Amino acid sequence: KEYITASLIREFLMIAVFRMLDPLLFYVLPESVLIPMLVKLGVWGSRQRKIKAAYQFFLYTLLGSVFMLLAILLILFQTGTADLQISLTTEFSERRQIFLWIASFAAFAVKVPMVPVHIWLPEAHVEAPTAGSVILAGIPSKLGTHGFLRFSIPMFPEATLCSTPFIYTPSAIAIIYTSLTTSRQIDLKKIIAYSSVAHMNLVTIGMFTSRQQKMTLMNGILSRGLSPPAYQSKRLRVSVSSSSFPSFASREPHNT
Repeated sequence: KEYITASLIREFLMIAVFRMLDPLLFYVLPESVLIPMLVKLGVWGSRQRKIKAAYQFFLYTLLGSVFMLLAILLILFQTGTADLQISLTTEFSERRQIFLWIASFAAFAVKVPMVPVHIWLPEAHVEAPTAGSVILAGIPSKLGTHGFLRFSIPMFPEATLCSTPFIYTPSAIAIIYTSLTTSRQIDLKKIIAYSSVAHMNLVTIGMFTSRQQKMTLMNGILSRGLSPPAYQSKRLRVSVSSSSFPSFASREPHNT
């Protein structure tokens, strides 16, 4: 009952995130979405290090969000309103744009996640229950990319243009590094975690490219949403085949 209640609260907050038009709520609601996920990880985690993974997940997202809060307060101080539409039409100086963009980037990069602030994701994936692992692959990364699309790119266009090489370099490194790391894993949850990092960094590159190449973003988000259920379906087929043929069961990695 409590698990379903936490899932419904998370779903309600997710709907609110994509409907809000208030910069302050843009900070409050995405952080509120993480609370039910933190509870699921700490309470219903399936392995022994679930408390450590929950604390790591909380600290990484909290520290990144502090910079986002500072950026929003500075925007509210300049615009004098909490209307996102007015904030999007407000012209900021180039220096202020760069500062605000870096502050918002610190928050969204943790949620995507980008290298080197991706450490919390593999640990959380391994310790979370199976359903929670799928949720971790889908929700935080989408909140990060939604933040780039809704906040950073339209509100700070000059800073976005200047920072494009800075986005490409760590994203390309992350794709290569996490893809190679994925190929060495035998734990299915770690495979999902590292492949999520590689896939979402590909999406991040797509967001900062030209208009003709935005199809990369659409393809990445759709296939990233379909991949975790596909992995779990494959896991179910492997477990069935292992039980049917005991001689092969010892060769399959054990996942709880």
